[in-house]
Amino acid sequence: MLKTVFFALLLAFPAAAQEERLNWQPLEVTAVEEDEEQAPSVESDGRFKSLMSELRESVAMTAGKKKREVKAVNQQTVYSAIVEMIETSYPGGLSAMLEANERLEDDIYRLIKMLPDYAFQYVGPFINEMPYVSDRILNIPQIKATKGKFPTRIAPQMREYAKKYGKYMSTYLYIYLMPEAWDTPAPEQTTMQGTMTTVDIGADVAPDAAVFRVYNPSLLKKNRMLSPDSYQTGAVFKQPKRPQTPADRVTRASPLTEGDVEAALASFADIEKTFGTNRFDEFHTALRDMSLSDNNIRGEMLNPMASLADKINRLPQKELFEKTVAKSGFTTQSWAYTVDKIIKARRVEKMSTAVALNLATWRRLKKPPKSFDVLSPYNRQIAWENIQLFLGMYTSSRENLLAIKNYGDNIRKVFMTRDMMFIETPVYGIY
Repeated sequence: MLKTVFFALLLAFPAAAQEERLNWQPLEVTAVEEDEEQAPSVESDGRFKSLMSELRESVAMTAGKKKREVKAVNQQTVYSAIVEMIETSYPGGLSAMLEANERLEDDIYRLIKMLPDYAFQYVGPFINEMPYVSDRILNIPQIKATKGKFPTRIAPQMREYAKKYGKYMSTYLYIYLMPEAWDTPAPEQTTMQGTMTTVDIGADVAPDAAVFRVYNPSLLKKNRMLSPDSYQTGAVFKQPKRPQTPADRVTRASPLTEGDVEAALASFADIEKTFGTNRFDEFHTALRDMSLSDNNIRGEMLNPMASLADKINRLPQKELFEKTVAKSGFTTQSWAYTVDKIIKARRVEKMSTAVALNLATWRRLKKPPKSFDVLSPYNRQIAWENIQLFLGMYTSSRENLLAIKNYGDNIRKVFMTRDMMFIETPVYGIY
């Protein structure tokens, strides 16, 4: 928390800084006319002396022509140039930048108000010495009360140092005097021995429904282990023909099949062969430009291939892409739906325990939690939308998970070689 406040304060109030730097006096510049020098006449029959004579004459004539008048600049000229630069480079222009700075100040104010009382003696003196800090922050009672004061609550590791050199310390270093800034001794390791219950099931004992839960018997039957006879006869080594879902029946909610996964993975080689891997050619550059103009990063994270298909449909290469994926039995839309479902299923398959626990907590939320109340309305909405985006990225079905379970390495290899990108589209969290 304290580190967050420090870094945020260092980045705060750029507008005030810019205004302060513009308070300077205009520079008066006058042109000084140089006296024309008469090139000495050199008469010589030697070629070298004749060349030097011509060179001197040329330099003298050029110096006489270089009489340039330099116009003086003033504060308004520089300010207008800065405003023009911001308008052309910052998204939304100067008004958007000022609005962002105001939101930043609101966030810093809330962060400071969230600090515990004992922390103000370490950050207060530093904030009071910072330039361009608004009166709103300086007038916080805890900040105003610590102006010019040295902390009294000092960590044992720093007491001797503070006694000798405290009066020379920068207020920026007061944070190291706080006891909480130092590591605390690790607690003793305790062994938590749990209990394990063994359930014996005989021929005449029915399984307990609370212990054995069969969610989908048909799926378990479909994916049951092969019998030993299959290995003895060699049937298990025969490559079965896996059916692929017809393109006109593929939707966002339709289940994946192993045939869909195999066809989709095979299509990547055809796409790469047709469109290449040069990220600076016309096709890839157009896709990047459309990503910037569309400004739809949430859509690209949630359904990356559907977003890619939408951009391709607006390019001249639309029909070429359609013909390329048709070799694997897809239309552009069915290909995008299929690959998005593969990515989400792979993401769910590879998620860590920590991610799973967070998802379980967030799925139970019907509205922003109380902890979001410390945020501004704008940031509260952004945080809530990010949670919904994260939940959507980690949403899949059992059918889809079972369809990709034997293709994990193939999926990883297809996307890993492209550095988490496929045709200028981000692919996150599948490795």
